[in-house]
Amino acid sequence: MFIYAMKAASQQSANFPEWLPPLIIITIIVLIIVGVSKNKKKNEKSKPNGLTMRMSAKHVNGLPIAENLNCEINSYDDRLEFKSGTTNIKLPRNKITDMCIKTDVEIQKQAVSSVGGAIAGGLTFGRLGAIIGGRVKTKDIRTATHYLIITYTDSSGKLAYIGFEVTNNLTAAGKLITEFKKLNSTSGIQINL
Repeated sequence: MFIYAMKAASQQSANFPEWLPPLIIITIIVLIIVGVSKNKKKNEKSKPNGLTMRMSAKHVNGLPIAENLNCEINSYDDRLEFKSGTTNIKLPRNKITDMCIKTDVEIQKQAVSSVGGAIAGGLTFGRLGAIIGGRVKTKDIRTATHYLIITYTDSSGKLAYIGFEVTNNLTAAGKLITEFKKLNSTSGIQINL
């Protein structure tokens, strides 16, 4: 039986054309290339025309929407769009004069008592040691909040500002500023006093 199987295999290899394996390999490569190009076209269709980046931040001031609402910021080649709920606001790039991140540091003092210090002091030196070991100490707590500030000229030619809190989205805000500096190199204004 084994010999019969070997003879059948040798007959099949004799009948097996030499051009078939390269044809199979070429077919697989073509299918992969077609699949990749379809995925690329699908991704291009899912991105609106000209969209360069998208981020989300809390609105602080400057837009006609409520404070602390999450706002989607879409950056295009020629404009910025701000979306919150059903409100969509467009700001042309040629009106933007500056973009920067400002940081507000708040320092709070918090009273902290040491329970462990009171126990250790009480065991070592009695009642007076517990009072001294557990005394209230103050501890400074620093909280940093980062804001994205967009400066632009409004319809009357005056400077106006839009502010977003970007503490949780600092990397994306930095990319938006880098993109602004790259695309708006001649957007500066001159003010004569």
